[in-house]
Amino acid sequence: MGQTPSTPLSIFMGHFKDVRKRAHSLSLKLKKKKFITLCKAEWLTFGVGWPRKGTFDAELIEKTKGIIFGPHCHPDQVPYIVVWQDLVQDPPPWLKTLLPASKEKTQALVTKEVKNKGGRPESQSKGPPVLSDSSSYADLIDLEWHTPPPYNSKGAPEAPEAPAVQENVRPPTRGPAFETRQRTGQTPDLEPVRALPLRAVGPPGVEREQAYQYWPFSTSDLYNWKSQNTNFSDNPRDLINLLDSVLFTHQPTWDDCQQLLKVLFTTEEREQIQGEARKLVPGEDGRPTINPRVIDQTFPLERPPWDYNEAKGRESLRVYCQTLMAGLRAAARKPTNLAKIGDVQQGPEESPAAYLERIIKAFRQYTPIDPTAEESKAAVMIAFVNQTAPDIRHKMQKIKRLGEKTLRDMLKVAEKSL
Repeated sequence: MGQTPSTPLSIFMGHFKDVRKRAHSLSLKLKKKKFITLCKAEWLTFGVGWPRKGTFDAELIEKTKGIIFGPHCHPDQVPYIVVWQDLVQDPPPWLKTLLPASKEKTQALVTKEVKNKGGRPESQSKGPPVLSDSSSYADLIDLEWHTPPPYNSKGAPEAPEAPAVQENVRPPTRGPAFETRQRTGQTPDLEPVRALPLRAVGPPGVEREQAYQYWPFSTSDLYNWKSQNTNFSDNPRDLINLLDSVLFTHQPTWDDCQQLLKVLFTTEEREQIQGEARKLVPGEDGRPTINPRVIDQTFPLERPPWDYNEAKGRESLRVYCQTLMAGLRAAARKPTNLAKIGDVQQGPEESPAAYLERIIKAFRQYTPIDPTAEESKAAVMIAFVNQTAPDIRHKMQKIKRLGEKTLRDMLKVAEKSL
């Protein structure tokens, strides 16, 4: 009896322990059953020619990845296609021998053979390597995410060419989830490189204008930001802090901001944020304006012709990001619903710490109050004391100078009363 021929999917499933290790090295998690379902069913529906048995074809994998990260993105499928692509691009020993030889390698071998046949000794035909074994730009090949068309750059000085990327070269510390936004080379004589959307390159031009080079967000950054933060409607503070940091440190373009809004927020949340932001567009006096022309120019809903290689374009982006953050904070403010706070009662078997955590969460969810702020201490304290279990409440209410106590003090009293 002959053996059943191996397929890409069956090979991965036969070495799933190693596949899982690779995913772990990329800070990702996989489930075997879902891996099989995606390969045999879901990815077949994308219309790119994905076979039920899986594939090692780099172009086909890239097309499938493009659908997953595209306009109708599938965040839950990201880990699976990222790991699949990573295994093919940087194969472990058990996979190397099974991969078909690439056209580039075959062409290189043919070229080398022809040169040697011309009488040139093989030792002399070897030139110095184009790149060292570790390239500080090696991971940038993964930054496709439907890169937006280039902005206008009339008269802008040309940025120097980035070093060519050598295929299949991966730095030892690799992975889409490792040190998000940072591509650090291992070559001793090179400084670490941060791949930001806008990065100054070279000296200023003739007119003292600094040239900027554009790097899009990596797909892994977006995936990690999405998976590591709670929903905006549940806890807006986390995403506000994240966006505040990203907009300040990464200098994103208008298209980058749309990516962030699309990945991190629901359609309803995104429309609310944009609506609030457009109400807060600053006029000439710095106060919110109602002039529709100024609003459309400052906070456009369609891609604007802002050139980041010009001071005017960068200033427009700066004001846009500031207005976006103002809209984000405005959208996070919710009407006060103290009845919901009153509904939070300590359960019979609930610890005081868990009960306090629910009180704080309710304040964040149903009021615009920050329960950790000093001015909110009294409101949180009253709710904690009045809604705790009856026996604990009686002991707390007998404490002298209750208003001078901290939540930590009251938590200790509650725990001792158990």
